[in-house]
Amino acid sequence: MLRASVEHAGGRVDLRALVDRSVDSGVAHGGALLTFADAATGTDPVALKSARADLQRALSPGALVQAAAIVANFAMNDRAANALGIVLEAMFVRGSADFRQTLGIDRYPSARNTLRD
Repeated sequence: MLRASVEHAGGRVDLRALVDRSVDSGVAHGGALLTFADAATGTDPVALKSARADLQRALSPGALVQAAAIVANFAMNDRAANALGIVLEAMFVRGSADFRQTLGIDRYPSARNTLRD
């Protein structure tokens, strides 16, 4: 969704930044956002506290709240879909093939839940 929104607005996003932090995502404050997302879905409370402070300092308290809501929503949707065994629709399988390959997503254990026929 992010990639499509950015491209629709005339920008460009490099999704390789998700797996290689030496790559510039093309998203303003992308590094701080990725660090926060990793910390929010991780298990290190010290890293999360630091990532929250960094993101709030880089953007604003409101942006931190919005980022936290987005991380929580994506995590919830992913867990619900996996628990229910929801498969990815063919249209999305075709439309995501390029970046799934680039990012190695098809090798994730949960891919067997979403990519099956």
